[in-house]
Amino acid sequence: MGAPIDQARDRALLSELAEPAAALFERHLGATKQWYPFEDVPWAHATEFSRDEWDEGAYPLSDGVRSALLVNLLTEDNLPYYTNALLKWAPKDHPLRDWSGRWTAEEWRHSAAMRDWILATKALNPWELEDARMVQMTTGIVPEAPTIAETIAYVSLQELATQVAHRNTGQALDRTLRGKKIMSQIAGDEGLHHAFYRDLAAAAIERDPSYMVVAIYRQLRGFRMPGTGIPSFAAHERIIAEAGIFDASQYLHQVVLPTLAAWRLDELEGLTDEAQRARVKISRTVSALARIARATEPSPV
Repeated sequence: MGAPIDQARDRALLSELAEPAAALFERHLGATKQWYPFEDVPWAHATEFSRDEWDEGAYPLSDGVRSALLVNLLTEDNLPYYTNALLKWAPKDHPLRDWSGRWTAEEWRHSAAMRDWILATKALNPWELEDARMVQMTTGIVPEAPTIAETIAYVSLQELATQVAHRNTGQALDRTLRGKKIMSQIAGDEGLHHAFYRDLAAAAIERDPSYMVVAIYRQLRGFRMPGTGIPSFAAHERIIAEAGIFDASQYLHQVVLPTLAAWRLDELEGLTDEAQRARVKISRTVSALARIARATEPSPV
């Protein structure tokens, strides 16, 4: 799978995706619901901060939920770098550029809602949060795919993974301070973002199935969540998994399998030899993920 990148083929695919991208963008605008990030923040609960007085007991949460909130928020904060990673593929007259603007605006809404809620409730230490944000955004580390085909494959998986992580984080919160509602709204947006990219990938598969199967395999085999630049990300990832908020089993069963099923790769015909091998390796990768999921499941009591 280490063949040189066919830039001309990638540009041709991008051009052919203009029409479906425009149609999917219009579909998104019809499906999305406007909501305001400040409306559900419990402002009356907020008080001034003091370094000497901040106490994690002000809003008791488990370590897993705190790690999930921090990772989810800092992932959204890194938005300019995700936008840049998508815009580098889209010429000025391509519908992906219009989509990217809307996507950016909606993702910023997530960051605003989460940060205001966290500060109002004192769910996280604000100084530690800001220090981590400075590191995250200064380094600007994000997974970057080498082609538009791989970019679409990656974000299809990533947006659904993000939706699951946000939704499960919200389910771990109580209703009294409306964090559950805010996270549910964010997860709803992420689900629509996933639908856009998933179906754009499906359109790409229709136009160049062999190229896309190889791209999907390349991104599936080395998939990482977009928070890799967050300080102590590996430790947070482990704590989040142990808390059951986002673990190997959820990644497999709620992200990988539904997305692959939507693409119906097993039904593709006339693939090149390279793509045939990639499809077999996708199946093997799924089997490997299943073994990891079983190995990491908590033992029955």
